[in-house]
Amino acid sequence: MKREAKKRIYSSQVLDRVMQILRCFSNEEPELRFTELADRVELHRSTLYRLLEAMRGYGLIEIDKETGKYRLGLKLFELGAIAVGRLEIGKCAIPVLEKLVEQTGETAHLCVLDGSDVVYVAKVECKQPLRIPSGVGRRNPAYCTGVGKAILAFLPEDELESYLAKTEMRAFTRKTITSPAELKRQLRLTRARGYSVDDQEIDDGIRCVGAPVRDHRGVVVAAISIAGPSIRITKERVPELASYVVEAANNISEQLGYSSTRKLNVVAR
Repeated sequence: MKREAKKRIYSSQVLDRVMQILRCFSNEEPELRFTELADRVELHRSTLYRLLEAMRGYGLIEIDKETGKYRLGLKLFELGAIAVGRLEIGKCAIPVLEKLVEQTGETAHLCVLDGSDVVYVAKVECKQPLRIPSGVGRRNPAYCTGVGKAILAFLPEDELESYLAKTEMRAFTRKTITSPAELKRQLRLTRARGYSVDDQEIDDGIRCVGAPVRDHRGVVVAAISIAGPSIRITKERVPELASYVVEAANNISEQLGYSSTRKLNVVAR
């Protein structure tokens, strides 16, 4: 009885209801309509709506504007930095990123796409005195980052068009690509050569080289990159460094179950 009383003391009705909502989602049902949620949580519809709106405000829940269905928000992932390390992709990526840092001498990242942004989910810093400031959980626009372009290049055409329609391509530097047509040209080049380049497009003096990571279905689910000062990652060194990045991306993809005789190889261009 004492234990049961203690449980009630530390219980919160709002948190209980939030967790009840979150637990409605699963791999089998990643998206649910409002009516489906209402049937499962057995809350008054006005109460459920207020909770969902509050959860959306915190990024815990997202809504697909086309289908009207709710889905889990990536904020759950961002806030769970410890949980990130337990994810399969995080576990298998860290040793690969460590090796990539040894090979290239530059900081390495693993990112996923969330809406118009990429979110950094794993990072291994280089030992250079001059390093690139970044951190797990940080967000950057996808269109002007190496990791972002590596993911966007392999989106289905309709998803890419949707991304371009809802994304404001503002300039961060003089080299930022702000034209959808030019971005598409860059993405075609990325697909053709197997790697992407952020040529000082989000930060002056910083150049990045990225490559896509695929899951067991062959779908691009993430990307990795190295980032460093343009005086170290020179244009002449990009193809050489890209070969290491692509190799590392292929390694992570294999550990996620991807198997193909057509692995991405670097084409110097």
